[in-house]
Amino acid sequence: MGLCDNARTPHERRLHAAAKAGDVPELQNGLQEWRDDSAVSPPENSDFHLAAGVAVTNNQPAALEYVLDQGSSADNTLARQAAGKKGNQCFDVLYAHGWRPESEPDGNAMPTIQMAIGNHEQLRWLLDHGANANVPCARTNDTPLSRAAKTNSVQTVDLLLQHSAVLKDSNALHAAASGGGPDEESLAMMQHLIDLGADINALEVMHAKRSGHNIRVLGTALHAAIRAGKPARVQWLLERGADGKIKNERGYSPLEWAAECESSTDLVAILRQAGCE
Repeated sequence: MGLCDNARTPHERRLHAAAKAGDVPELQNGLQEWRDDSAVSPPENSDFHLAAGVAVTNNQPAALEYVLDQGSSADNTLARQAAGKKGNQCFDVLYAHGWRPESEPDGNAMPTIQMAIGNHEQLRWLLDHGANANVPCARTNDTPLSRAAKTNSVQTVDLLLQHSAVLKDSNALHAAASGGGPDEESLAMMQHLIDLGADINALEVMHAKRSGHNIRVLGTALHAAIRAGKPARVQWLLERGADGKIKNERGYSPLEWAAECESSTDLVAILRQAGCE
């Protein structure tokens, strides 16, 4: 269901359609008619916020600016909707109306900076405008660095580090070990992180209070690769000094964890050949 589908009245539908199209004159006319209609309640700030959501979702900065000027708040919800869109114009408008990138988690919502991972232009804008390069997501336990590592983007990792991201306890190596993408790209990312100083045997760190959304078992990067079913990464980690005897938070060694995760025979064989217990 699109945001326009949330409109309950003809006035709301007209406002949302104009916001979607970026038609500021139509927004002005529609809003005036709504205010002049004595048969219905006048628009409230919540109505403007819904219209702002339509504008930002459709990357219409002029419409967004007009609706914000009418009384909508400029907040993290709108910023997250702007993340991933082409350009920074909606961010510029929100910033001019008082919004600032999150410095701390906003409930269970993913921080804007993490939603912009993969959009280098937006990520740089956020970092240049004060976004916290270490802010975690309470729902997923991701950090900006761990999300960047999952995408195997060395450029993104380096940009975050240039803006005060902290590699230690970021869980970036665990993310690279378990993330998607071709093994060769993930291995290159893992090597880059180790070259930067990542501890190959560090246990994953919980950055927020656990919830029903965040129930994964914390272990080493080796445990993460086992959980993800990545034999090539398991072997790579073992060849570079991963300790096959360290237990995860539930007390499972890598070999025991492989059994718990019903790993392939190939993966189990790699662990046994390396002397894992």
